[in-house]
Amino acid sequence: MDLTTHSNVAPDLLRMLRRSQGLQDRIFEILGEDGFNDAPRSQAAVGMCLVSVEHGQAVQVLMSLALAVSAVGLVRLQFEALTRAVWLLYAAPDSAVDKMQAPLAKESEQAAKNLPGASDMIDDLVKKGRAPAAAHQMLSHFKEVSWPALNSFVHGGVHALSRSADGFPTVLALQLLRNSNGLTTMTGMTLAVLTGDQLCANAMSRIQREFADCLPELLEHPPAA
Repeated sequence: MDLTTHSNVAPDLLRMLRRSQGLQDRIFEILGEDGFNDAPRSQAAVGMCLVSVEHGQAVQVLMSLALAVSAVGLVRLQFEALTRAVWLLYAAPDSAVDKMQAPLAKESEQAAKNLPGASDMIDDLVKKGRAPAAAHQMLSHFKEVSWPALNSFVHGGVHALSRSADGFPTVLALQLLRNSNGLTTMTGMTLAVLTGDQLCANAMSRIQREFADCLPELLEHPPAA
């Protein structure tokens, strides 16, 4: 994706788009040719991570085309795919993994309808106690802060109508990209864990500092119990 040709984009936003593309490129550079564990749980989590990454890439494309209202809806999809990936890795029961991995058919579609939503999956991360505290904190914080507005955009509410009519201020567009990049970064960290390569995970952990200018401010993590 080449973002350098969109001359109608505000300069600050164009710079953010280029840094956002650089962030994604760096994540895949770190992952390199590392493979992933072929266990069903790992494969399901990898698959949902890749869905989340694709949504993040689509956010950048839409923002470069000044289609910010549609981009907001994809940030919610990006968040939900990441949440599902983390839940599959750390908290989902084997039966849920089986449902996610079943070949797509009417029966498997029906069976997967009772899988938990975002709030329940985030709660499960605490109940099962296997997920890193930072992962739960980031997902919880994102949902608490962003959920009402995201729902409004996705379901044709007042946020969508207002921004479509009045325009999407650059400051909000920049924040939207930062939030999407934060989700992309956490997805990269999850993929690094799924490689089983500690060197890959260590390199991925340094991305937050390397790309701090296009990411949300780091949360202060609670001390370990």
